[in-house]
Amino acid sequence: MPLTPEQVSQLKKQLKSQTEHLPPEQKREAEKQIEEMSTEALELMIQQQSKGEGRGGKTIFRMIVDGDVESVKVGENLSAVAVLDINPISKGHILIIPKKPVKTPKQIPKEAFALAEELSLKIMDNLKPKETKAETESKFGEAVLNIISIYDKPLSTSSPRAKATTEELNQIKRELETIKIENKPEKIKISRKRKEPILKLNRRIP
Repeated sequence: MPLTPEQVSQLKKQLKSQTEHLPPEQKREAEKQIEEMSTEALELMIQQQSKGEGRGGKTIFRMIVDGDVESVKVGENLSAVAVLDINPISKGHILIIPKKPVKTPKQIPKEAFALAEELSLKIMDNLKPKETKAETESKFGEAVLNIISIYDKPLSTSSPRAKATTEELNQIKRELETIKIENKPEKIKISRKRKEPILKLNRRIP
């Protein structure tokens, strides 16, 4: 089925978001090439990515997991990697990527959800949103998990995004890793000496 103009525009926008890690000159060149891509080329790319193929045979998610592109990692376990999204929906937006590619949300391993729960607690403690929302998403032929921080209005994966610099993402990472220690006043027990009763002696009359 041919792509609609809206789909073409959205695809090009998503592709451009993947160039954030590139040096300025290479980024400009990549964005120019993306903008000049024909509808046919985009359709072919989608077909390749639906089979798990991308640049060098990898999707952007595989490149993040393998460390081929720069990312700000905030968590990891045996089954998933968590990075701060470079185009966040809100402050602290985290993307959790299964280490082995899965095509549907139902295939996302339970360890990825466990990592999401752990990171959600860190977000609540350190960034102080009203709540966090875990939402699955299928993109580039893979299923991933998003943790979205909600501060005032409802948000979802379809909400508007904004670009974040590496410096901003690293600052958020430092905030998430902050360990807060509550200083509770120590109770000091003061032992009082028991007063000895005064011994009264009857006066002897000679």
